[in-house]
Amino acid sequence: MPLLYIYIQQPGSLEVTTLGRLTVEKGVGEFVYSPLYYKAGGWVPDPLHYPLRAEPYTNITKNGGLPGFIRDAAPDGWGERLVIREHGGELDAISYLQKSPNHDRAGSLMVGSSKVPPEGIGQAGLGTLTQLDAFIQFADGVQGGFPPGTDRATKATLQQRSSLGGARPKCTLVEAGRLILAKPRDRHDNYDIPSLEYACMVFAASKGLNVANVRLHKGRVNTLLVDRFDRAPAANGQYARVPMLSGLTLLDSNWLGQGDWKKWHYGVLVDEMNRRGVPEADRQELYKRICFNILVGNDDDHPKNVAVLFTNGCWRLSPMYDVVPTTEGAPPSRLAMAIGSYGHEISRRNLLSQVEHYGLSQAQAIEVIDEVASWAPDLEEHYRSSLEVPERDLAIMAMGAGNLLE
Repeated sequence: MPLLYIYIQQPGSLEVTTLGRLTVEKGVGEFVYSPLYYKAGGWVPDPLHYPLRAEPYTNITKNGGLPGFIRDAAPDGWGERLVIREHGGELDAISYLQKSPNHDRAGSLMVGSSKVPPEGIGQAGLGTLTQLDAFIQFADGVQGGFPPGTDRATKATLQQRSSLGGARPKCTLVEAGRLILAKPRDRHDNYDIPSLEYACMVFAASKGLNVANVRLHKGRVNTLLVDRFDRAPAANGQYARVPMLSGLTLLDSNWLGQGDWKKWHYGVLVDEMNRRGVPEADRQELYKRICFNILVGNDDDHPKNVAVLFTNGCWRLSPMYDVVPTTEGAPPSRLAMAIGSYGHEISRRNLLSQVEHYGLSQAQAIEVIDEVASWAPDLEEHYRSSLEVPERDLAIMAMGAGNLLE
């Protein structure tokens, strides 16, 4: 039976301790907190679904037997492709978790086979921006391989499996003392997705939304550079890990479960944020982001593309990330998550149907919707000045300001 120990870097500290033990057999998991951690009354990532207790949590069947807060630290998409490439076939959920390196995991958890976390765990070296071209060639060759003569250290630092979610190639690099997530254009992309995402994110920031810091690196191919908001610089060149829970975990949902997407509802998500003490201002920011997704035509707003971070003793909405207009040539007909009483319908009435969940009155919600809709002329001008054809035309065709007004 596969067994892993789960380690946690304590919030606001570099101290790593054993949180508990996870076993999975035939897709059914069991998790138990470390007796020492329980006796010490340690901080836990998900006290609503997995409060601290001595008894084990058994019969965990979602996400291949992994509790959601642990699944958030597992590889996703791109990382799984690398594990499959190395080990020659698909694996179960706990094996993906076990075979991915600790230094690049999202959030504050790490894993290992020993009861006590090894000295220096999670502090393996990371590449720098100068190694980006080598990573791009490697990504092409998951698909082909590294260029001839690439040294072993470079290969080790760039073959990461556990960075923030998604199927697109990505790796964490160090730039000017910050950790950045590099997302190059994929060789199979029909369009310049990094440029589209950059244009969207920069515009959102210009309108006052809380957005992850981004830059567009023009090299061998265009690459979006995103500051990692789940890391904070600490002493001696180390980085403190910021606890993070995905929207999927807040919803206690199953990523690949048949029909589980039907439970993906913004109203439920914001209620779960409220239960964890996320400030009202953050919940109202989430409402504005929903309106922004409609404006730009981003229909990839699934619950792993929203998260909360534990900072300064409380949970906060993470900066916005992974916002890209659809490239289908028209505004999307629905979002990935249900909006209100009318399900996935993209309409003004649906946006206004459950505003109380966000701490908004009808009048306040109307003001937010109208404000975001009024950005449409600026957004179109922004696209015209910052994007090339065909990306410019596709981004403009994806705009859904009319749906905010109807």
